[in-house]
Amino acid sequence: MANKMGLSSIILCSLLIFSLIIKTSFAARNLNENVLEWVKKDHRRFLRAVIHVSDLNNSIKTYTQGFGMKLLKRRKFTDRGYEDAIVGFGPQNTHFLLEMRQRDESNNVFIGTEFGYFGISTQDVYKSMEQARRNGAVVIQEPEKVDQTISGMVKDENGYQFKFIQCISAPIDPLSQIMLRVQDLNISTNFYSKALGMKLFKTQNNSQGQLTWGIMGYGRNESETTLLKLETRNNISRNDGRDGYSMLYISTEDVKKSNEVAKLVTKELGGNIIMEPVLVPTINVKMTGFSDPDAWRMIMVDNKDYQRGTL
Repeated sequence: MANKMGLSSIILCSLLIFSLIIKTSFAARNLNENVLEWVKKDHRRFLRAVIHVSDLNNSIKTYTQGFGMKLLKRRKFTDRGYEDAIVGFGPQNTHFLLEMRQRDESNNVFIGTEFGYFGISTQDVYKSMEQARRNGAVVIQEPEKVDQTISGMVKDENGYQFKFIQCISAPIDPLSQIMLRVQDLNISTNFYSKALGMKLFKTQNNSQGQLTWGIMGYGRNESETTLLKLETRNNISRNDGRDGYSMLYISTEDVKKSNEVAKLVTKELGGNIIMEPVLVPTINVKMTGFSDPDAWRMIMVDNKDYQRGTL
């Protein structure tokens, strides 16, 4: 009798533990599903890209006089070992910006082969490229018409490429595109959709039906957002020594939830968490950071904190 009662107790205990495991599993799954749905509704936009330059004064001249951007801020960070300048076509609360950093210990900048270009939309490609050329940029591709769009390419003194893209009406933000190369476009577009809530607006396949590039971003259509163009690396060798293009800042309404999403997606598709959610006391800004499967880095910044202008 005692043995039967003991066996019953063991069975009952096992059932209770099993039930608890099932409930916990369902709760975790629901939590994961909720946070992955939340990211699609989060208010996000591209804030700025951080790049390293060899001579800050020269870069400021090229980007302002050559490309038509405005110098919004210039700072010296002795404790961090660099000074920077922030430029763009409008104020930081409405426009995508470039943060240029010059390191104290070295003026060497290695861009590598994986960074593609920044895109600048303009109503007159020929005029824009001539202005850039007169102020230090080198023309590497004369304007040409492809698929009804006129575009041309220049390179600054550091080697960063800028693609001028013809548009009919005045663009909301001329600094309109970033192009990065990736190993597996299917994985990358899936990553940016899940981890960052971006929409895939357009793709192109090669003759074998394989994806060769995809254009992603926020908003209802391509005209409402800065665009991220991802291209397959193909025969271009990966160069891990890249250090020119550094990271991309993106806004979020909840840094902690953004971190939760990133942990789920990096576990599934690759990438790494590079910064747990933190309030940076010197500037009073909350942020978290992670990298994608190709080691491109994103920093998620609290939107309200960013709008105060301390970053």
